This record gives sequence, structure tokens and C-alpha cells, in this order.
Amino acid sequence: MKIGDIVTRKVYGEDMQFCIIGFYTKQVSGERVAIMALLDPGQIVEASVSELAPVSLRNLFALTTPLFVH
Repeated sequence: MKIGDIVTRKVYGEDMQFCIIGFYTKQVSGERVAIMALLDPGQIVEASVSELAPVSLRNLFALTTPLFVH
């Protein structure tokens, strides 16, 4: 799997879809973990492109996990 892939979690079935936005490795176990954004049709919005500002991948990871990111 790679960043940008649309996936479901086995525990939820296909009722919920997520977009992979990154990965990290747990320091203790070495387990690879995907960071995902929920794709929720009820949360779709629109905005002028001129209103948007990019978020760096580093800042995005800082918002989603307190664990080591590489």
C-alpha cells in the first residue's frame, strides 16, 4: 500500500473508506502503521483554490501522532 490509496479497515467492513496520508513505524514493536483520513461524504466541502494553503507533511504528522515519524 502507498500514500493516496483508498482502503477500508477489516473491522469496519466496507462501510468506511479511508485515504492513506502517511506511514510511521512504532519504535517499540517495529510495526508499520498507516495514517489515514476518513472519507466521509457528509463532510465534503468546497472552497476557492485561492483560499487554500498547503500543509507540510511534517506538520500533518505532528497533528496526527505523538510517535516517532520517519
